[in-house]
Order: sequence, then C-alpha cells, then structure tokens
Amino acid sequence: MTNRLWRLAGLSASVFLSAPASAQRTPQLLQHATEVTPLQIAPAICTGHGGHMTGDWIGYPSGAGEGDPVFDCYGDDDLDGVPDDASWCALGAARWYFGSGFCNMFVTNDMTVDPNTFIADGIWRADLAWYWTCGGSGTSERCIIGVFTQESNPCEPDSLDYTGWLIDFGTLPACPGGYYHSTVDITDAGEWNIPVQGRGSYLLYFLQAVSTSGCWVLASCAQPMLWATGDARGDPDAPGTQGPLQFDDDSPPDGFHDQEECRDYALGACLDPLGAMARFWGHVSGPPCFYIDCNRDYHIDITDFLCYLNLWVVKDPYADFDRNGLVDSRDIIFFLGLWADCQ
Repeated sequence: MTNRLWRLAGLSASVFLSAPASAQRTPQLLQHATEVTPLQIAPAICTGHGGHMTGDWIGYPSGAGEGDPVFDCYGDDDLDGVPDDASWCALGAARWYFGSGFCNMFVTNDMTVDPNTFIADGIWRADLAWYWTCGGSGTSERCIIGVFTQESNPCEPDSLDYTGWLIDFGTLPACPGGYYHSTVDITDAGEWNIPVQGRGSYLLYFLQAVSTSGCWVLASCAQPMLWATGDARGDPDAPGTQGPLQFDDDSPPDGFHDQEECRDYALGACLDPLGAMARFWGHVSGPPCFYIDCNRDYHIDITDFLCYLNLWVVKDPYADFDRNGLVDSRDIIFFLGLWADCQ
C-alpha cells in the first residue's frame, strides 16, 4: 500500500513550483496582523480524480449574513474578526507559527462543531489567519487560499468528498513575510458543507495561481497561523473542539500528504494542542421550537411536520433529531414530541 494517504486532487508534483525545505518546527510568537479583504471567490471541488473550479471567479460578494460561530480555533472575544483573546496565557493578540522559513501550503485539521449546530445550514463565513512569505525571492506574490471541508479526519484515508471555495486576495507583500487575517463571508454566493455528524476536517491550500486548465500552483512559502479551540483555551463558551493531529505538507512541501506528515500538535506551548487558525460560522439552535421550525417561517404548524417528513425520507442530516448519526424511526418520534410541545 502506498504511503501517500492524501494527494492534491489528482495533480502530479510537476504542476507545482518548487518550494524551499521547511525549517525546524519550533513554535514562535508573532503579533501585528494585517487585515485583508478578498477580491474574488470561486467554487471548487477536490476528489480522488482531480481538483477543479466548479464555477467562474466572481467578485467578492461581501455578505453580511447573521449567524453564530460553530467552530473556533481563532480567538476573537468581541467577534469583530480581529484575533485577540488577550486573557489567554497573557499573550495578547500574538499567535504561534513556526518562523519565517517554514513552508506548509496544504493543511488538514479536524473539527467538531458545536453540538447544537444546524448541520444542514452549512457554513457561510470563515475567519482565517496565515503567514505569507516569498521563500527568498521576489517582493510580493498573489495569494489564493482554498478552504474545504470533508467527512474524514486527518491521518485517515481521504473521504473523497470535499468541496469548498477558492479565495483570491490579490498580490500581497511577501518579503519580508507578513501575518495576515481575513473575514470571508460568502452568504450571498454559497456555503461550505458541515460534516454530516458535525465531525470531520477542514483543509487549507495556499496557492499563488490557478491555471486556465484548473491546475493549482502552490505558494512559494506560506503556513497557517496557530491557535487552539476553547477546550484548550479554558474557554467553555468557545464553540467546537479539536484533537492534536494535523496533516501538514512540509516534508517536503510538494502538494501531497504523506503518512509521515501526520503531526502531533501537542507541543507543550501555551496553548496546547495548537491547530491551524480558522473559525467557521453557521447557525446554532436556540430554544427547541426554533429547531422545530423546519420551513423557517417562524410558525410551528403542520407545514413544519410535512417539511420534516420530506427531509426524513431522503435522510437529510437535519432529520437526525437524536444526533446519533442515523435517520430512523426514533427521529420521527423525537420530532413529533417536540413539535407537539411547540404548538
């Protein structure tokens, strides 16, 4: 069996620009992030048979959808999109990374979203933070970040089902490198899928170009900034959890995930374990009657039961009311009990 558990969407290493070898993995702190805004976005998909855009580039829609954080490995107490969390470890707004010489352009980390998340609604906003550098040549480079979600976890075989979006930030200064962050709201364009049971992975690709044939060219050198989920931060109000394992593309950075690139991010830093910085927004249920409102018309009546029944027949994730990963007769009983109470 090949030791390549992951491969970037059926592309060969020849489509990527060469990148320098990564530096030693020693966590370092960095402050003073620069906020950037996307210029354009495009839907994309990665499977075992290839990766490609599934639509044209469109101007960034700059949505303003309302919702809730459902997974937080980012740290932003006032929810304004700027990394802060000043109370944790007395680090202020600083975040961890592995130094300017470390290159890691393809990352997979696990996520478990808030247990009250409306899975079927998906994710409409992603807050991201990364380090962007030129790897020793040039002064600037176009920055494209691919953000995808999938069912399986890091260091497991690819589930071959991940979809997402390419986000083009235009040309960013890259020598010396810079710590960047962005809020990407795609409410008016689409969504990211949430893994069916609320547990799966998010994938980040750091690119400098997408060819007319859809081939993705890795950035010269980039890496995600690192933070931790609420359980590691001692923050019970921060949604979502994350384990210590992350798939990196650093040995060498070639667009593939080899088995030996499964990394343990329990590094003894404050915080611990660390993970690739990302926060995802969706919808979290309030009172039970809000969740029963299947057709979202703010009234509980027979139309909600019919709406639910239609979803139950096709085994939609929304219909899994007892959250055991199955859609069966017990879910109908559970729904009917709540539906009756909400009349």
